[in-house]
Amino acid sequence: MKLTRRTRTAVALAAAATAVLTSVAPASAETYSTDDGADATASLTDMRKVRITHGTEKVSVRITYPNLKKRGQAIQTVYLDKNPDRRGPEFALTTPLFSGSDYALVRMRKWKISSDGPIDCAYSVDLRWRRDVAVVEIDRDCLGSPDELRVALRMKDLHDGSHPITDWLGDRREFTGWLASGSPAA
Repeated sequence: MKLTRRTRTAVALAAAATAVLTSVAPASAETYSTDDGADATASLTDMRKVRITHGTEKVSVRITYPNLKKRGQAIQTVYLDKNPDRRGPEFALTTPLFSGSDYALVRMRKWKISSDGPIDCAYSVDLRWRRDVAVVEIDRDCLGSPDELRVALRMKDLHDGSHPITDWLGDRREFTGWLASGSPAA
């Protein structure tokens, strides 16, 4: 069978496209999403929906609340664990969930904050009052660029000072499953 010039060109382009598509697997972030339910209903800052994304450049945690307020007493902590052989997380980012506050990423050991002080690297907290959402983003370099990590979340509302309300994602000190960075898209 004799191939025409047009057919040879089409076959060559198809082969090149197939080679490119099969040699480069699309990388995307591994994501964990869940509903937390109304388990801390005495607080306006009860975690309801959580989405954690472990990308190739950053870790992003998006938490939806039923009624996030600019004035309040609630504090949110994102615990990050990258070493399954050590007890507890290696890092935590704690942020008040109200206006005029500051946040910090710190090192942890056995669920306690180390005395090193805040880590100097790129991380942010964005409190979106009108959408009732808190978004935490941490560069993976801050965490030593782990291939996998898992996350635990806690909200603590000190609304009356004597009866704090605590809301963990899942059970107390329970982590998500391990999330790989830049997993191939399904």
